[in-house]
Amino acid sequence: MNKQQWITQGETLFGQNKMQWKFKCPCCGHSATTEDYKKAGAPSSAVGFSCIGRWLEVHKEAFDDKDKRKIPCNYAGGGLINLNPVDIDGCKVFEFGV
Repeated sequence: MNKQQWITQGETLFGQNKMQWKFKCPCCGHSATTEDYKKAGAPSSAVGFSCIGRWLEVHKEAFDDKDKRKIPCNYAGGGLINLNPVDIDGCKVFEFGV
């Protein structure tokens, strides 16, 4: 998918206000908006790339299948295991959330 196709898909799902776009972590399934990332103090480069839990005090460990809490994890998209499923012109990112 190219960047314009991805932008079109995002606008179709969430409108033109990118602060309201949601991204789903491929590790824990938590969905967060761009605005959520900003409020958590995450850099803009983290949106849709790493789980928002990395910037929250309360989070679970990525890949911890024993932790059943419905909270975000600390998954890093740039880590050794890259699960980011969507390829935008060679950059892998999260799929859109719901």
